[in-house]
Amino acid sequence: MNRIRRKRRDFKRLFSPLKGQTVQVRPAWKIFETLDSDMTLDGLPFMPEMLKYCGRRLTVHRRADRTCVEGHGMRAMRGTVFLSGCHCDGAAHDGCQKDCLIFWKEDWLSPIDESDTTTAIVDAPDNEALSDNLIAKTRDGTRYNCQSTHLHKATLPLARYDLSKYFREISDGELSISRFIRIVVRALLNRIRRVFGMDPIDAIRGQSVPNSKGDLNLRSGELVEVRSVDEIRNTVGPSGRNRGLLFEPDMTAYVGQKFKVDIPVSKIISEETGQMVNITNTVTLRGVRCAGLCAKNCPRAQAHLWREAWLKRVIQAGKTSSSISSP
Repeated sequence: MNRIRRKRRDFKRLFSPLKGQTVQVRPAWKIFETLDSDMTLDGLPFMPEMLKYCGRRLTVHRRADRTCVEGHGMRAMRGTVFLSGCHCDGAAHDGCQKDCLIFWKEDWLSPIDESDTTTAIVDAPDNEALSDNLIAKTRDGTRYNCQSTHLHKATLPLARYDLSKYFREISDGELSISRFIRIVVRALLNRIRRVFGMDPIDAIRGQSVPNSKGDLNLRSGELVEVRSVDEIRNTVGPSGRNRGLLFEPDMTAYVGQKFKVDIPVSKIISEETGQMVNITNTVTLRGVRCAGLCAKNCPRAQAHLWREAWLKRVIQAGKTSSSISSP
């Protein structure tokens, strides 16, 4: 184990991929050499859903030096990135539909020569035993274990006023100066608003406790429009929630816009409790993910959950609501 830990530190020192760089996911057996007995590295699980990416060449989407953690705010991470197109499909976690971006430790990736155009050959020995070991760690009684539920363990405290992470993101091309200024100004204004008992910028609050989640019975591919601020206000209570689901301030930017439904969501794993939560009358929208502006440029890009009460169906020319089907 000491030999593995020493190799890990050397690997991190020599390889720190940046946004847009092409990398190769290491073979599964090499990744397993980096894992502890609980199938984690630095507290972050390597999940069964990640095995299909082993050996593939992928592009770094963003670094994950900071991330928001539900119930704990922003926290720091070490040697971790997101890869473009790598989402958890929940296949080994009873079909969780949270659609999280997958965190990848640098130890699980290898640099490649970008001028080399040969097709990557996936080193795929029999991974059945490896897969069984991973699947055995996905449950602990009724609690699910995944990267989301382990995120607090896999991260470190982050000083509230530490700007060094922002400066690195600017130098790495992941954060523009104009966006940095917007984040700082927004944070300062929200702090002032809290002093005077005002809601955060773009937060929508209602007066009474809503009863309806909506009843559109939406399906994948249907076209919808996000309702107006006044209409949404009538569907949420004083906390900004509709039957427990928060209308996030980041979602206000999409008011009045049209999108196609991605999937109807029926169950997700709670990041804070590790329990599977059943959901009704809720969907995700294609291409609509958290932009991180309200969360200090968080790179997680979580898919927003939309109550049907916040949406209205748009009937496309030549179609009726009953004829619209999934693509």
